[in-house]
Amino acid sequence: MGDTACQEQRKGRGLRSRVLARRDTLTGAERKQLSCQIVANLKALPSYQNARLPLFYISFRSEVDTHVLIKERLALGLPVAAPVTLVRERVLDVRLIKDWDQDLQAGAYGILEPVPERTTRVNPKEIDLVLVPGSVFDLQCGRYGYGGGFYDRFLYEEAPQALRVGLSYQLQLVQRLELKPHDQKMDIIVTEKRTIECFRQNRGRI
Repeated sequence: MGDTACQEQRKGRGLRSRVLARRDTLTGAERKQLSCQIVANLKALPSYQNARLPLFYISFRSEVDTHVLIKERLALGLPVAAPVTLVRERVLDVRLIKDWDQDLQAGAYGILEPVPERTTRVNPKEIDLVLVPGSVFDLQCGRYGYGGGFYDRFLYEEAPQALRVGLSYQLQLVQRLELKPHDQKMDIIVTEKRTIECFRQNRGRI
């Protein structure tokens, strides 16, 4: 790896660390209030309202809270897909959950994940919308993840047809990120203050 590439990599890691540290300073009450507004903005989108089989990340620590969204869909009897992180294989195994209390357990990194023995595997090609977590987002719908590349690989290789919606606090939003070829862009980014739409040309709208 050349000097320039190393410098860019260090720069990206530094930005990710700074933004995550800032996100972690939010109090529980602040996270709850901001997440509620982000969820309201998401639910106003026709693409979310019309989603038949969405994939939800299950929020952890200071991420935008998705627990309420998931429980709401489960209570209505609507399909909910969630990922199991297979660390060794470096892939996401997508599962259909039906019961919040019975179908989830702490998995990789301590994050709640579907219990494989209780849930059914989902064909990624059937997913029409993915809610994507991230560390930093930009105004062109660029995204930095957490360094593992799980969602980048999944979106590119397994579910390129799905609408990609990044959930982000406004404090995670920057003007422009230096993206690598493998960094997958979002179609929509939803914050508590705005909704940014950058639908990919080769995918179109839902």
